[in-house]
Amino acid sequence: MLIEGARLEFQNGKKRTCIVGPCGMGKTIIMAWMASQARTKGNRTLFAVHRQELIDQSSKTFAKLNVSHGIIAADYPINSSECIQIASIQTAIRRLNKIPEPQIIILDEAHHATAGTWRKLLAAYPNAFVIGLTATPARLGGQGLGDIFESLIIGPTVKELISWGNLAPYRYYAPPVKADLAGLKTVRYGDYDHKEVAMRMDRSEIIGDLIEQYNKFSPGARAVCYCASVAHSQHTAEMFRQANIPALHIDGETPKAARDAAIRDFRNGNIKILCNVDLISEGFDVPAMEAVILARPTQSLTLYIQQSMRAMRPDDDNPGKVAIIIDAVGNVYRHGLPDEDRVWTLDGTKKKKSSNEKMEFPLKQCPKCFSAHRPAPVCPYCQYKYPVEERTGPEQRAGELAEIVELEKIRRKEEVRKARDVVTLEQIALARGYKLGWIQKQCELKRIPFGK
Repeated sequence: MLIEGARLEFQNGKKRTCIVGPCGMGKTIIMAWMASQARTKGNRTLFAVHRQELIDQSSKTFAKLNVSHGIIAADYPINSSECIQIASIQTAIRRLNKIPEPQIIILDEAHHATAGTWRKLLAAYPNAFVIGLTATPARLGGQGLGDIFESLIIGPTVKELISWGNLAPYRYYAPPVKADLAGLKTVRYGDYDHKEVAMRMDRSEIIGDLIEQYNKFSPGARAVCYCASVAHSQHTAEMFRQANIPALHIDGETPKAARDAAIRDFRNGNIKILCNVDLISEGFDVPAMEAVILARPTQSLTLYIQQSMRAMRPDDDNPGKVAIIIDAVGNVYRHGLPDEDRVWTLDGTKKKKSSNEKMEFPLKQCPKCFSAHRPAPVCPYCQYKYPVEERTGPEQRAGELAEIVELEKIRRKEEVRKARDVVTLEQIALARGYKLGWIQKQCELKRIPFGK
């Protein structure tokens, strides 16, 4: 039990612990209960979030559970009589001298905790017990949270939450990437350079391909599309509208009233496609949302999980819901499927020990429906049967066998020769069971930058 786990960590002398659990685990509900229990002992709790949407959403959850609380955010008066406060981290930092000292600090989306504002909050209350909440205990670049937290408490897996009904099952489609992703630069924080990605993806023919994939795999569904830049997002929304599919773009500069109206229209189905960059990755809870479109390649496992799983909230009005994930940029070949069993540590994302280590996530891509799935003789989505290699019988003459083998070698070499980007090489390696070192070697030979 996660609550008991946190209690034991504190009893054993730890002051800061992080609870790890996928979206759908009910982390806010757990924290509301813990805060109410702390109040019965006379302890004050500060629940810190980093976005206005999370303020509103957390407040509604606390109110639904009859947990009275104050709000520390712009345009809200401080009610210091409440022992439980839900706070915007930006506002809390500006009002440190006005906030009664909390005994417990809860950090929502704790993978942001290494940022300067979060560190300043923790430094202001060094004696407080700290609990972090996150689905991915690593920064966007993969760095760990060991300099903030002393321990991790691991919750249920995505597979378990799906089996319990806390998350909807999903279908994952990864059509061939038409964008040229070869040579993308990696910036210092570990992800692809945003400007370069936007230049590759913000092209009419590529966005047109996104629309075609949407119409094929999730026609009529409410989908969030994750883009590479504001301009790319605006262009994508415009092209969806030209295809008679209601779509809007929102970003951090969109006025709050307009942003709230867009999300409201998306919830009620008047808008089918909601385009953004990174705005709708955390705390966006729309159970009726049926699909996501990944139109931005990323090397960040944290960002990938936050975005790919956004449509997997169960919907009481649609008990048979199956989320559709359309990966138009091959992120699955870098990070595996959303419900992979991952090992989390305070050291961050696990690195490959050597170039000879095997790839972590073996996958197959169905040539008929383009689904990405774990190795199986039959596609679980369209029931396509993969051809079985027939063994050559004893009547096969040596010359014929040699000719067949030679032709197969030529075909395989030609497939590698035509590969022009890392994504294609990753797909070949996955299909053939090659190790990571093979991809690195081919990138060297072809002078394709290999992102690290």
